[in-house]
Amino acid sequence: MKKTLSIPGIVLSLLGFILLWAIVTDAWGYSARFFPFYGGSTLYAVLSRLIWVLPALLLIARKDDFLHFKKAELFSCPRLDRPLLLFFLVSSAYILTAMLVGHKGWWYNAEVNPMLEAVKYFSVGCVEEIVFRGWGYNALLTITSDKKARAISTVLFILLHWPAYFVRLFRFGTFDAVTFVTQSLSVFLCGLAFCWLLKKGKTLWNPIIAHSIYDLISTLLVG
Repeated sequence: MKKTLSIPGIVLSLLGFILLWAIVTDAWGYSARFFPFYGGSTLYAVLSRLIWVLPALLLIARKDDFLHFKKAELFSCPRLDRPLLLFFLVSSAYILTAMLVGHKGWWYNAEVNPMLEAVKYFSVGCVEEIVFRGWGYNALLTITSDKKARAISTVLFILLHWPAYFVRLFRFGTFDAVTFVTQSLSVFLCGLAFCWLLKKGKTLWNPIIAHSIYDLISTLLVG
């Protein structure tokens, strides 16, 4: 049973998702080119991520018998459990602290549309959790320890966020080193937390909800 999955195979599949995202990321300016109207960036964000996540859904469906969390359990209803509540408490405290330190007081990002951002980050939370927790972490759990599964999937989750920085460097010659480092650190911590939420809640909806709300509130209060 376990022989049908391998760590190199799972890692290569996740690297494939990272490579695909490097191609379709909106850092290339696709939304402005193909959807040059208000809300175009949100439309592109949703459409590109729907296309990007399809291979992961196929992998989960085809390998269901060999996954730690079967698809019926994986996509079961969300659970308002203690780990999810703890994540919201800790992440909210972190975001508020970052806002107060970075903006010297209460601040709200008036440059974005909250509804469009909510749609965008819900799609982000759904597809990234399906790929990196629903497929990657879930598959790794069947052939290695929880500690190694979390570490491998989280390191690759960090790499997913790097292409946009290098695309902007290529296009505009700019590289935001401070944001690169701080985002990598926050993605590392969140990646570990999202694995934990899936393991404890036994439903992918718990990390999806946590991921979506964390990204949305960070954008609205920190920028």
